[in-house]
Amino acid sequence: MHQSRAIVLRQIKYSETSLILKIYTEKEGLLSFIAKGVRGKKGKLRSAQFQPPNLIDLSYREARKSELRQINETKVIEPFTDLPFNPVKRTIAMFMAELIQNAIKEQEPNAKLFDFLYNSIHWIDLSKESYNHFHLLFMMKFTKHLGFYPMLDGQKEARYFDLQQGVFSGGAPTHSYFIDSEQLSAWKQLINVKLETINSLLFSNSLKRKLLQTMMLYYKLHLIHFKELNSHHILQSVFNDE
Repeated sequence: MHQSRAIVLRQIKYSETSLILKIYTEKEGLLSFIAKGVRGKKGKLRSAQFQPPNLIDLSYREARKSELRQINETKVIEPFTDLPFNPVKRTIAMFMAELIQNAIKEQEPNAKLFDFLYNSIHWIDLSKESYNHFHLLFMMKFTKHLGFYPMLDGQKEARYFDLQQGVFSGGAPTHSYFIDSEQLSAWKQLINVKLETINSLLFSNSLKRKLLQTMMLYYKLHLIHFKELNSHHILQSVFNDE
């Protein structure tokens, strides 16, 4: 039997009473699970425990004939206080869960990455203000763990950021994957701002939508397996023109 803290990323209905789950665990990384009977009336597990992006303690058995590990017991570590009731927070959190699942593929432990993801989800639940920019800051900080955080050399004088190479430059790249002017200034702010000072970010909704599109492109350029996110378009719709 294995036990681990974990983050629920995705659930799919399976048969009449079960769920197939994608869960990022502290001990083994990204794993697939089956939770039997959770949608029935008699099972000891409940489907509500597996709503993304719940933070849970998980007991499970090793997979034998398939890659699906079987969940034995689970409990929610810290029940969300505001996230389920705040539509903007809920949309951002669902986007984060889908992003994590698409960006991470390895089945191996990564304590620093787990703590970053766990604390990020906990923060969005507890935050009282300025969470409207959090998805952008999260995406930027996440690239540190994924291996394509922007190179900071020449940042101050740069007039362009090359999305393909991940570098700042004084001259325009020869390809079309770059940003300048308003987006460049915002990109620099996202690199330099700390979570404690996120309220210093004052991007318009229009700029937030552009930056999200740019971030999605940045991920696609650096992660071969990265797919279009369903929640991306839902999140874009949250930030309508003011």
